[in-house]
Amino acid sequence: MINIPNKKVELFCGTGGVGKTTVATARAVSLAREGRRVLLVTIDPAKRLKQILNLPDVDDGAVNTISLDLFDGDKNQTFDAMLMSPGATLKRIAIKKGLEKEFESTIIKTLSRPYGGMNEIMSIIEVQYQLERNVYDTIILDTPPGKHFIDFLESSEKIKNFFDKSFLEIFEYLGRSIHGGSKSKNIFTLMISTGVKKLLSYLEDVTGADFVMEFIDAVLALYKSRDSFLNALDFQKQLKNENFSNWFLVTSVEQQKIDEAQGLKNQAEHFIHNDFFLVINKCLTPYLNAWQPALNTPLYRLKTGLVLREANLTEFASKNFRNVLKFHEINNPSPLEHVKGLALQFKD
Repeated sequence: MINIPNKKVELFCGTGGVGKTTVATARAVSLAREGRRVLLVTIDPAKRLKQILNLPDVDDGAVNTISLDLFDGDKNQTFDAMLMSPGATLKRIAIKKGLEKEFESTIIKTLSRPYGGMNEIMSIIEVQYQLERNVYDTIILDTPPGKHFIDFLESSEKIKNFFDKSFLEIFEYLGRSIHGGSKSKNIFTLMISTGVKKLLSYLEDVTGADFVMEFIDAVLALYKSRDSFLNALDFQKQLKNENFSNWFLVTSVEQQKIDEAQGLKNQAEHFIHNDFFLVINKCLTPYLNAWQPALNTPLYRLKTGLVLREANLTEFASKNFRNVLKFHEINNPSPLEHVKGLALQFKD
């Protein structure tokens, strides 16, 4: 197994169905066994982590302490795990800024649901918050699958765009102030943007004036808390620092999964630094080596095909990825047994 340096942040990414969350959890167990203080955060709305660790079925963004006794380890050794909750992160921001009433908006509540559109942005804010607390040696991120992972990486651009001057123009047009109260309209503000006026007029026709004003109030409330959003941009800048983060691109021995991993790598090239790891999960080599079917039988031909496929994938990976980690399949239906087996392989 390739030596993996200890760093402040580790990101596990990949397409759906490759065992990304299980491998990330195994990594948390492995580091905790070394005595490191670990926080495992899942940003995947599917919340596979909840099933693996049998976490409470609540969406509150709470930090849960997991004993290694669950994995036949020392009961005095632990790691923390969190199911990302955009609503919980937003609530903390509201309390800090004294905006609890404004954040009661139906629109903000809808946006902050797991699939409401703010999951990736709020995840960056939450991770930056945890980094600033400086409680953990390592924070492990189980990122969303596929395209949602790219959305996560591009969240910084969304944050910058959200707080650009366009919203200030809307507030000016409405005579609103980001510092509270109203603002008198002068000739300039009334003429500031014909496009804004047309947009608001169209929205009023479609949704009604009340909805438009509720929407503007929601945006204004978010704008008042912009410092919390903009501070999170530091996190994405640090991700490109090789001394700050380890990246693990998880795939499986299935051919289409390797192709998808290559595509994901290409899309994320301007974010990921060069020493990242490709994790090939669910390898069958140990089982295939021990399997001795009779020559020239269907089972023999099946084994030959499987061996050749895995060998070809390994060769492809070694030619296209600098660091390759191989994890063999865990022949057990229990998610906990999968984690236990993979955690041991991190040290083999």
